Amino acid sequence: MDCFVCNTRGAVDSCAICHAMLCEVCSAACAMCGKLVCPQHVHKTHSGKDLCLSCQEKRRAAHQARLAKEERGEFPPDIDSASEPGKEREADAERPVLVASARKPPPPWTLCLYTACLGLALALLLLALPGMRRVNLPWGGYLPIPYVLLLIPAVSVFWGAGGLLVKEYREDRMRCVLGMGLALVASMILVAAVFTDPVRRAEAEARRMESMRSQMSPEELKVWREEKLQKYKR
Repeated sequence: MDCFVCNTRGAVDSCAICHAMLCEVCSAACAMCGKLVCPQHVHKTHSGKDLCLSCQEKRRAAHQARLAKEERGEFPPDIDSASEPGKEREADAERPVLVASARKPPPPWTLCLYTACLGLALALLLLALPGMRRVNLPWGGYLPIPYVLLLIPAVSVFWGAGGLLVKEYREDRMRCVLGMGLALVASMILVAAVFTDPVRRAEAEARRMESMRSQMSPEELKVWREEKLQKYKR
């Protein structure tokens, strides 16, 4: 038998309201009861669901009951959950899955420990390569790289302190303490890299020699220059 709507395709079932024969294309399945309905007896909700007239009446009655309870100061469950049997249980079953699948932020001890390890590695690199301890600026002077890298251990200490104060991460306190200890070691190495900079020591020695020469008399300065020349001649 052909479809009552299009009269071209074969019918697969009848409408639950008017019992007209319908094909798969012209029929619409009710989202609540699953019965097929024809285009004349289908109701489309604001969310895009197809409902038969019987289910739509149940939905409207549930909505009116909800409004009446709200006027009395009561707060019933959601209309969709009340009007569709079993939907509330399905939502409750899915809710833990959605929460479990949400990406959690990393605990403070991981940020503390990893940041401290990064700062320690960079500090050891500067200690091994003195030429990387400063960067000359275009307008004169230089930028001490160890002082800039001190921000990394400071960030590590910040996250470690957060892990020690938050009760949720009490079990990871020893890891936070370890990270803060590594950050302290990295800070000490970076400060040592500043004061053991060969260029810094050469500049300090040059300033000392200039101050000493400025206090010499012409005769003392002549003797000092001859001593230096004799030293280099050897």
